[in-house]
Amino acid sequence: MALYVPQWAFALLPLLLLLASLFWGAPAISLVSELIGLVSGKPFPARVARQVSRLGVRGHALFWVMILAGWALLMGRPFWQSEFALTNRMLLAVTLALPFFGTLALVAYDLGWKTAKERRAVHVLLGCIGNVAVKCGYWGLVLLTLLYFRGLPLDDPTFLPPWGSSWWPLAALWLPMALCLTAAGGLVYLLLRRNADDWGRDYYRFAPPFLCKWHIALGLVTLAVTVWMYLGLKGVFNLHLPQIFYAGEASAACLVLAMALSLLVCVSENPMRLKGSMLVIALATMLHAGLLAVAIIETLNRYVPGWDVPTFMPRVLHLVM
Repeated sequence: MALYVPQWAFALLPLLLLLASLFWGAPAISLVSELIGLVSGKPFPARVARQVSRLGVRGHALFWVMILAGWALLMGRPFWQSEFALTNRMLLAVTLALPFFGTLALVAYDLGWKTAKERRAVHVLLGCIGNVAVKCGYWGLVLLTLLYFRGLPLDDPTFLPPWGSSWWPLAALWLPMALCLTAAGGLVYLLLRRNADDWGRDYYRFAPPFLCKWHIALGLVTLAVTVWMYLGLKGVFNLHLPQIFYAGEASAACLVLAMALSLLVCVSENPMRLKGSMLVIALATMLHAGLLAVAIIETLNRYVPGWDVPTFMPRVLHLVM
């Protein structure tokens, strides 16, 4: 049976991916940026970390609002009495509990910036705890997906895909893409908080290029993993079908455009004058993630039995071709 998704709903896909990226990637970028400041002895990376952690807290808050809304919608449905829910009740609870504790640790981490200089070890430890909990919650969700779609017990030798499987690059894709999206979202947050924070001209010469370097580095890794996934799948599936190929091609073009603009911000002497470029970086990166997700969905539609989630690509191709 096909899962019907209204065509307009796909416009929300980039926003949902950005939200998921902030939930997963903001704690990591914040912690690593703080450690960069410690190693370099410069104050500006820690200030970027502080802004990104606050952005992450807001992303986490919105994420849990959506989870509660979904929970409320499912309360009257038979899902919680289904065999799957009853069999995997502990896994469902752990999958929600770990990221929730990660959120609490991130909130404590964000609130601890005022005393971070005096309690640096404690502050870094909170950041580590938050990252570990959020990442474990993510992999718990991956495990839950494997249980649901494959129907195999944990001790089955075929539970995990073989090393040569294309599922590995698909799983590896999320890490760089989430961090790349977070860096792009951080640029917009930097612009929105410009007047409220006002940390001086030198800081705003440092922060946009710093986030753009994150964006470029993780964008290159994202492209590399995408190529790895393409090479692993091209001998198995026909990835040159129009609804798959053109979505993937447009996705790559959006990311390359965003990376080129990030490079422009990096070499600029006055990066805050390139506010339009920063907005385009964020929008193009979100569009990249959305189109890549559509290409993956279309591949699953074509080659995975029982998977049918119609996207807007056939209609777009009908209009332009």
